Amino acid sequence: MREDYTKVSLSIMQLPDVVTHLFEKAHRPLVLEAKSPVKLYVRYLRRKPERGLAVIYDVNAGKQKKEKRGKDLYHSLSLTLNEQALDGSRIRFTETEAQQASCTIQPSGVLEAGALGLAVQPFPADDNLPTLVTCCNPMAQPSLLQDLQRTVQRYFDDENWHIVSATVIPVRYKPASRCVLRYLLTVENLAGAVPQRKNVTVFGKVYADRKQAYAVQSLQQRLYQEQVARRGSIVLGQTLATPLLPQPLGIDEALGLTFNEAVQPASAEEPLRLGVRALQVSFDYGHGGEVTNVIIPTRELQLTAIALARLHTSSVQPDTGTKRTGSKEAKRASERAKLIATANPEQAQEVRRLSQYLISRLEAPRDVVYRPAHGGFKASQLLFHSDQVFVVDFDGFCLAEAALDVGYFLAYLRPSGLWYGRAGMRQW
Repeated sequence: MREDYTKVSLSIMQLPDVVTHLFEKAHRPLVLEAKSPVKLYVRYLRRKPERGLAVIYDVNAGKQKKEKRGKDLYHSLSLTLNEQALDGSRIRFTETEAQQASCTIQPSGVLEAGALGLAVQPFPADDNLPTLVTCCNPMAQPSLLQDLQRTVQRYFDDENWHIVSATVIPVRYKPASRCVLRYLLTVENLAGAVPQRKNVTVFGKVYADRKQAYAVQSLQQRLYQEQVARRGSIVLGQTLATPLLPQPLGIDEALGLTFNEAVQPASAEEPLRLGVRALQVSFDYGHGGEVTNVIIPTRELQLTAIALARLHTSSVQPDTGTKRTGSKEAKRASERAKLIATANPEQAQEVRRLSQYLISRLEAPRDVVYRPAHGGFKASQLLFHSDQVFVVDFDGFCLAEAALDVGYFLAYLRPSGLWYGRAGMRQW
């Protein structure tokens, strides 16, 4: 017998229907110029104790193929639901309450249903990242266009380059916090005997905290200058031909928007590989699909180790306030364990046992050398080409034990197939 959800609390799976109803009620389309019914597909979901629920939905019209979904953030919605509206994996309000709730549209385009503790933001609207809309439309923003032009001139070291057109592609978005943007620029130089026109890519990153944007870009600039000075030196048998990170190209402080070089191979024949692709195990199969050989990406792992060695031996020192000591990490582990145990009472005893062991190890006295560290080192922040590796995303740059970066890397490298007992995963 079908449960009557008009009288009981909803599940997270029913939120798309709630969102669709609220937009219909507000006489707003989920996506502009849609000629057929639209559906919401989950791109990203985060549920953390005491921090509520955050979901990013792809909005797709018609029978769009699965592999094409999630390619365009301009066709996405971000939903937030506050902690008071949640009860584990269920939602405290009912379908009837959702249908009767009033909603308002903010000037920014954000839809709010205050009685439900719910807000929906069609990208790029974001009340907590208010400059994102501006950053996504440079051709209509003279000051931003001027900053992008200075960025291009810095890249070519030539003030005669000017922007003809600019297109923006959102790459990675964390609502209320930051967004990575790919600026596709057509530029020209009319100063020489033969006019020149080129296509240039620059990456931008806009932050909700403008002070953070400035601090991160300043550290990256210092780190880049140090790495340029170290070219030609040898680390673990590898001659350093390129800096460790892409070149920082400037900042628009008013927008909290940083600009950085887009790493490109020297030739079109040399592919650029993302770390999550390059650091994957592959297999040789025999008759009947049996795994006969596990192929480990040894060279990519070696390059990653060299990148960490370069970073951990840097003379660029983060602020001492960023030091991640054992006692600080133990306190964080304790706080997280309490939240997890409270939200998951059936596993609470095991959570406490594991956390107590971890905390005792973190607090144990030992000689510690604090070094510059990435602070969140994982495969998704690596780029490979031409037997070189580049590291991006230094938002968590800090002083820490080298083991912090190694631990992050190994934890995120663990393949999901391990949990399903797939052949070869344990060896990897």
